[in-house]
Amino acid sequence: MKKHILIGLFIALLALPFGAKSQVFLGEAFVGYNICQVDGDQIMGFFKQGINVGVGVITPIWTKDKFSLELSLEVLYNQKGSKQGRKYWSHQIDPVTGHEITGEYNLSLSYGEVPFMVYFTDKKVVSAGVGLSYARLMGLTEYEHGVKTNVTASSGEFDQNEFNILADVKIRVYKRWKLGFRYSYSLNPIREREYFDIEGNSLGVFKQYNNLFTFRLTYVFNEKLEDLVREEYRYTGDNPKFHDKAVQRQIRKLKRKQEREARKESH
Repeated sequence: MKKHILIGLFIALLALPFGAKSQVFLGEAFVGYNICQVDGDQIMGFFKQGINVGVGVITPIWTKDKFSLELSLEVLYNQKGSKQGRKYWSHQIDPVTGHEITGEYNLSLSYGEVPFMVYFTDKKVVSAGVGLSYARLMGLTEYEHGVKTNVTASSGEFDQNEFNILADVKIRVYKRWKLGFRYSYSLNPIREREYFDIEGNSLGVFKQYNNLFTFRLTYVFNEKLEDLVREEYRYTGDNPKFHDKAVQRQIRKLKRKQEREARKESH
């Protein structure tokens, strides 16, 4: 239900009368690298890795001078989880499972995710955004002490629906290519679990949340390069730092021309 609300909100916002010129839809494709942890699982550190891939659409809803406000809707395949190497070397055997207690842990979670983002963009080069996402658990594998557990996406231990808060920054690096950094955190617990120490004493029941950073490369499909304008000079897709150098070259040429004309008049 909440997934449909998010999509409906996005469509409703696009339908608002911002003007025909503002309704420009740009397609995007993403590929990214996640570093993850699960808060509340008694493991510290972003040691789990995953991928973030998908497509999206973005449209401006307000523009003024060099700035714009944009809405984005994405559809992603997103891998999350938690990981820890061997922690205990006592070769103690768990009397319940019959396996050696090593402290090793590996949780792999696969989600289909739909983020809804609002971006503020400066000069069509740098964008900063915040948003929400709905994610559906598609699959999982869990290993404890090096042994696979019986937990699955449909076995009931994990909530299959996840809602996240997102923060994102991206910068244009070359023509239609952008490099971005995203932070994501679960708004609802993905699982509640009781933990025990090595002697079997309860440590309490803990709520668990996905916590991850993503580094992403974005390609914009139908963006017109001639629309990338900075002041009176046209941005050709090179690194923006070259813009200032181009301006200085134009100023030097103008000064040399004025000096030549002054010398001619003096003769």
